[in-house]
Amino acid sequence: MFFLKIKKKFIKYVILLFLILLNLINYSYSKVTTEELNDIVNKLNYLYGTYITVQIYPTNLGAMATGQKIVFIDPSFVENESYEAIFGVLAHEWAHEVLNHIPQVFMYQWMSGMNTYATNVYNQQKELEADYYAGRALKMANLPLQPFLDLLIRFNSSMDFTHPYLRSHPSTPERINAATMGYNSI
Repeated sequence: MFFLKIKKKFIKYVILLFLILLNLINYSYSKVTTEELNDIVNKLNYLYGTYITVQIYPTNLGAMATGQKIVFIDPSFVENESYEAIFGVLAHEWAHEVLNHIPQVFMYQWMSGMNTYATNVYNQQKELEADYYAGRALKMANLPLQPFLDLLIRFNSSMDFTHPYLRSHPSTPERINAATMGYNSI
């Protein structure tokens, strides 16, 4: 009888533990909370003197400026990257918006007769400019540069083996250099 009571309690606790584990497996832990993401947006709007909004939306680019004062960021970035790394990514996208890069790239593409090589080279210059300004924004916010650089290394490394004229973003060393120069310019 005594062992039967212990066995029932044991089974009850095992089931309870199992349910807790199932709940934890389905629960997504986010490195950056909604409040922190809103804080980043507010700081960037202040630093850049703008009013740009962020939408969490799946994009294979990680984050994307639209040219319409809306920036998309992939949910995996919010779930897996640090505050500082996301700040750097969004500062990069803010620079695209503020510097009017999106319409400029489309106009250049149209004027070059849809020449992919010429457009990619032109776009790489805009990406380096955005990286430079992201570095500046990180410094102005008193945040470290390294988390953003680490993200660039992880995210950009697969493109480094593609011919420079076939990719829209510059090589990882060029991007690191641009962000570092921006960071050190202040």
